Parts: sequence; structure tokens; C-alpha cells
Amino acid sequence: MARVSIVLPSRNERFLPRTVQDLLDKAKGDIEVIPVLDGYDQPEPTFSDSRVKPVRLEPGRGMRGAIGAGIAESTGEFVMKLDGHCMVDEGFDVKLQDDME
Repeated sequence: MARVSIVLPSRNERFLPRTVQDLLDKAKGDIEVIPVLDGYDQPEPTFSDSRVKPVRLEPGRGMRGAIGAGIAESTGEFVMKLDGHCMVDEGFDVKLQDDME
């Protein structure tokens, strides 16, 4: 199964840590989560899982710039963009790959 990179463009998103944890908890395959902290002016969330690779943009670049920065850091065969305030289904990464085939 291929790696899925999940890009989360975010500017002061209060639910970002919960979204990241939900992705980590529900993935069944190889994933990397790339929260893009776009011009954060609040304390940055911290992540202890090695699958999380935050990218800080200062000054902020806006939504498109944040998405592009996240994609540039991704190493997965598949890239998924998700908002920083979402929840996913159990095994979302495997289901998405199955749909692509």
C-alpha cells in the first residue's frame, strides 16, 4: 500500500490538534500528516508522532500558498488536502486508495 500525505493548511485553527490525532488514530496504512501553520499568531500546537511533519510559514501565504507548501513537503504517492477542523472515517486512507484503483 502506498503512502498517503495529508496536507492541512491552517491559520490559528483551534481544532487542528484534534484533527491531526483523528487522522493518526484512524489510518490503517502508511501516512504522513503535514499541518501547514500559515502565519500563526497564537501558540503553535506541538505534535509528538513522527508521522506529523509541521511546516511553518511566516509571513502567511494564504490558503493556496499553504497548500502548495504542504504539497512541496509531501513524500506520498497520494496527496489529500483536508481542513484543520474535520474528522475522518476508520481506514480512510485505505478506502481512498481502493477507490483510486
